Amino acid sequence: MKNLVLALVLSLSTSAYARQYIQCSIIGDSTDVAVVNLQTENGGTLFLSSGMQNPEDERILVQIEFDKTENKNHIYKVVNENGEGEVAVPSEMIGKSSNSLNVDVIFGGFSYQYNCFSRIYNDE
Repeated sequence: MKNLVLALVLSLSTSAYARQYIQCSIIGDSTDVAVVNLQTENGGTLFLSSGMQNPEDERILVQIEFDKTENKNHIYKVVNENGEGEVAVPSEMIGKSSNSLNVDVIFGGFSYQYNCFSRIYNDE
């Protein structure tokens, strides 16, 4: 019986998605930052800021959800009233830690490219 319970616990813990945290700074001469926080493979949040030293009204937090796979990227779309946009994360980086990856963000009619690092957190 103990082996059955252990096997059940292990199978449930390996099938759960670990949260992926992607922290980014814009490529170029700017203080803009972004954080993509994927609570599941299907979505999470996108935080955009002109820099933490700048006023809070220059920050936004929006919900994102998986939309499609295109050009080797997972495309997440913004799903609330704060604006329209999308985030492109390299598909090969989903669910993986990395010290360097590029993420593209289209928001408010503008396109930005960020250099990021990614970490996986098992919040259980």
